[in-house]
Amino acid sequence: MIALLNLGRLLMVAWIVYGLVLIFAPALLHRSPDQVGGAIQVGVAFALGWLLDRALSAVQRRRARAEGVE
Repeated sequence: MIALLNLGRLLMVAWIVYGLVLIFAPALLHRSPDQVGGAIQVGVAFALGWLLDRALSAVQRRRARAEGVE
């Protein structure tokens, strides 16, 4: 479960980088400038990454509680 959450976090970082490239350097992707679309993608990816971090911490807390470590 933790490996899957970490993979999701990695994908969110890649999505944030993609959105930032859309905003600041769209020529690298051979696309026209799309600052609004890039900003929306960065915001959504950041929110999903934050939620994944919360889920990961909840899983780790539950695992620590089950092992008796507080």
